[in-house]
Amino acid sequence: MFGLEEKPTKHVEPEKWYIAVDCAKCCDGIAFAEAPSPQRSDPLQRMISNLKCPHCGHVDTYAPAAMSLRQAAHVS
Repeated sequence: MFGLEEKPTKHVEPEKWYIAVDCAKCCDGIAFAEAPSPQRSDPLQRMISNLKCPHCGHVDTYAPAAMSLRQAAHVS
């Protein structure tokens, strides 16, 4: 698939696309894999377990339905 890692992306680059979830505890976004393109058509089909939120430290398991494509914001 995309070589999804079960850890947050260490460096999120502005304007790039990522596969992300919202933390189940603090609701902040967690980008955990680069997406090859925003037009990706194949759905994610695997759960991600033991993903640690870099914002609050909460560890949880996320189903594919919780994942989405997101573009990193450009910081001025």
